[in-house]
Amino acid sequence: MPTAAGRVLLWLRRRARRAVVAAAVLTATGIGGYLALAGTGPDQSSCGPPLELRLLTDPDIESTIRKAADAYLTSTANTTPGGCRRSGITVYSAGSADAATGFHDQSDPWQRPVSNDLDPQRDIGPQPDIWIPASSASVARAQPVEPPRKYLTLEPDGPFAYSPMVLSVPRNMGEASVGDRTENPLTTLRGNLTRRQKDADVRRTDPEYTDSALLATMGLYGTDAAGVSEAEAGVAQSGPPSLTGSDLLCTLPDDSNTDDHTAALVPEFLMVSGVNCDRTTRSPRMAEYPTDVPALDPTFVRVRWQGADRDRSARDEAVRRFRTWLTHGGGTADQPAGGLDVFGEDGFRDVSGAHDFLTAPDTDAGTLTRPGRLPAPADADAMATALQHYRNANGPGQVLFLLDSSGSMGDLWEGPGGAPGILEQSLGGLGDRDEYGVWSVASRGGRPSDVLLPFARHRRADAEETIDRRAAIRDAESDPDGALRAALEFMAGRGKDDEHPQLILYVTDDEDNNHLTGGRLDALLNSVRDKGIPVVMATLDSGGCDQGKPDARISEASGGRCLDTKGDLVAGLRDEVARTGTGDE
Repeated sequence: MPTAAGRVLLWLRRRARRAVVAAAVLTATGIGGYLALAGTGPDQSSCGPPLELRLLTDPDIESTIRKAADAYLTSTANTTPGGCRRSGITVYSAGSADAATGFHDQSDPWQRPVSNDLDPQRDIGPQPDIWIPASSASVARAQPVEPPRKYLTLEPDGPFAYSPMVLSVPRNMGEASVGDRTENPLTTLRGNLTRRQKDADVRRTDPEYTDSALLATMGLYGTDAAGVSEAEAGVAQSGPPSLTGSDLLCTLPDDSNTDDHTAALVPEFLMVSGVNCDRTTRSPRMAEYPTDVPALDPTFVRVRWQGADRDRSARDEAVRRFRTWLTHGGGTADQPAGGLDVFGEDGFRDVSGAHDFLTAPDTDAGTLTRPGRLPAPADADAMATALQHYRNANGPGQVLFLLDSSGSMGDLWEGPGGAPGILEQSLGGLGDRDEYGVWSVASRGGRPSDVLLPFARHRRADAEETIDRRAAIRDAESDPDGALRAALEFMAGRGKDDEHPQLILYVTDDEDNNHLTGGRLDALLNSVRDKGIPVVMATLDSGGCDQGKPDARISEASGGRCLDTKGDLVAGLRDEVARTGTGDE
């Protein structure tokens, strides 16, 4: 797993992306987000609104899917004889693990959210008509459980494109011969890198966010489950891992020294299509092809929802037209271009045979036209096992919650949106092997805090009952400096003999941040850096995380994260806690 500081930030931008996905729900009615809208015919007034299809995909391939949706919008396949658009397509993405779980056992709350704790419409997006995961194995992982909890059906058509996972290596570090680039497992390629350059590094993206990162993780672990922690230590980094391959390839050039000696595990197509960032200067790279890392094979899946029958025949026809166009190339008078042409332009290969490129890539892309025998797609069970090993690589976590209970919190206390309710909702990522506790922060009798929930292992229901019963506003100010110092000392003592991930999470309204100024704040920042325990500052003030504010400086110094109400605070907290805990209750 990543370092303690990097671990807690693993989901740093997940919810920001999911907020965009949530906007896609509004997009369907024309409010925002990404929607391939109805076009204009020769006479716009004669064109009725087209049927809208919702398409959920993996974040790594979202850009290519969007390009395909754009192309389909104006294609002859989507145009009536009168020049009107037959359908529009909303494209959005969500973390691959969340999507698979949502289909597998959350179809009921996806249709009818019943709690703040479990709401796939918020966390994943609207109920899709089409799902295109990056790996066919994810379809098997996502097949719904049997009734009474099954409210959807997945109908996969099979993979339609292919892209191997590669080690994208700076050319100054790359292997000279084609054989050395194509005939070795990932562990050998990594060992060769280190021999050629002592400070060589390898980075991988978030295995819970994209299929490609989980496939890379399978190669890192190999068949030795006992070596998982060592494998994770080999790709550990300071700060949060990137969420997608594109993000990773954009981030590396921020530091030329890092870019020059760091290899990236990414899908090959990204080396052809390029990445969407403003960096134009980067280390030229070449692809090495691990023999034991499964490949991407995007798969078209029709999703049917129970009770969604009102326009079934029209929706089926719209999906059929798009599927036929997407999974075929063009080349005829009626269809000069198709979806495979778009995938070819972005560097994908043929899904069958020798996996030739669909379109010959630029010779300077650093890829090999014929890299020999390429890996097969993943096995669903092996993929699920790798994800489980990843989540438990460092064992159970330890989280200490600090709950501002000072008088100024009175208007921010009651209900699910109040401070105790927000804290309780974040417990969803903790399991029965994790240790956690809650301190009430309000200065009383010379103490900056009191124990609200003892630090131990808990059943979630028992923990919530204790918090509901004991959490109360105090007629006192809070002392965030004193509470944080005490929390750091407490957690440092708990973590002396193990490498379990730790987290301090402080929910506050920032009303008493006058205690965090000048030399006092500087001393606290030094203590935070010294202890190395990530601190998440969750401020109920919309500007609490602005640059230079105490909360932002504390979280940054600790390697933690600052969350305020400008984003989805509840979802962000739940994700941060889940990254530290096992969630195996």
